[in-house]
Amino acid sequence: MSAVRRPLVVAALAALALAGSAVRTQGQYGGQYEMQYGTPIEVALSDLVQSVGSYDGRAIKTKGQLELEGGGSVRQFALRDLFGAKVLLVPVPELAAHWDEDALRMSGKELEVTGVYRSGGGTQDAMSMVRGAIQFWKYLGPPEEDEKAVTSAPTLPLEALVTHPERQEGRLVRIIGQFRGRNLFGDLPASSERSRSDWVIKDDVFAVWITGKKPKGTGWELDSSLKRDTGHWIEVIGRVETKGAVVYVQAVRVMQGAAPKPAAVAQAPTPPPERPKEPPVVVFALPLDGEADIPRQSRFVVQFSKDMDEATFPGHVVLRYPGRTMPGDRELDAVTMSYDGGRRALTVDPGDVLRPGRQIELLLLPGIADVDGLALEPRPGRQPGAAVDTLRYRVGS
Repeated sequence: MSAVRRPLVVAALAALALAGSAVRTQGQYGGQYEMQYGTPIEVALSDLVQSVGSYDGRAIKTKGQLELEGGGSVRQFALRDLFGAKVLLVPVPELAAHWDEDALRMSGKELEVTGVYRSGGGTQDAMSMVRGAIQFWKYLGPPEEDEKAVTSAPTLPLEALVTHPERQEGRLVRIIGQFRGRNLFGDLPASSERSRSDWVIKDDVFAVWITGKKPKGTGWELDSSLKRDTGHWIEVIGRVETKGAVVYVQAVRVMQGAAPKPAAVAQAPTPPPERPKEPPVVVFALPLDGEADIPRQSRFVVQFSKDMDEATFPGHVVLRYPGRTMPGDRELDAVTMSYDGGRRALTVDPGDVLRPGRQIELLLLPGIADVDGLALEPRPGRQPGAAVDTLRYRVGS
């Protein structure tokens, strides 16, 4: 390409890069770009360059021989057909990292690209036949691949490929699945079949079309039309292409495979042994146990160490004047109780004013239990008697 023409190309590439950056926010790879530019139209390269007005700014798919265009500091690639028609190739930003290396390896071989055609993205030189440029988001290389690239192709579960095909678009991958013949079980839409020689592999509910090679190898061959040949595990190395929600893999190598090993499931750690449950005890009382000058209108609050079963209090809590009955003593027969579960506190209301100068006892009898059914125990250092625990007070005069 002449030095006079190169600034035009550089300017065109800059314009395309700006267009790509505007699209980038809408997503990555084919699906998002096709939402903007529409479904790609398959067109021969010669027809494309001869009818630039018909395809300018439209999504197209075309094939040609990949070649390095010109020299200089900026490396450029073009697509050319047998008649000399040529367009420049510019990857969208998402493909730029992989494109340069792949392009050098595929130079001189047939390449299929999908992208948007720009009639102003190149020269109009009659000798070079460069007519515009294609800013592409998909590319599919030749069936024959460099041996090193084939053997180093990363292994990918079918689930990962089918659920996120845009991440692998145009890339070489290794996949394993069960042979399903020519879609004999309807794993993929019937309308997605491209050729009668294509066939399907599947793992779990994830299926893809295999194109470009038959299901056979040294010493083995499967018939895509027979259900009795299905079920064999096949390993395929090939390049990924998507059409809508359907994934195609253009096979480079087909081999007999083995069922993928299930991923190791991490065993949940053994839970620590359950700590022994401790029985409840009284931890606090108000008035304080042993207080000698409590008000005649006192109410008694007892707090426990555990959540208590409220139903076990009736009949097992007694408020009384101890010893012999003295003149003026009245029976404490109007006692009421209430339990606050949040505070784990039992409130005992005598229902009467207390006799001045008299000793009074609050007895907690056997039968009181917590919500786990564990019986109340005496406080540390206390010896149980008829009552499990006893709180004693003297009423002020």
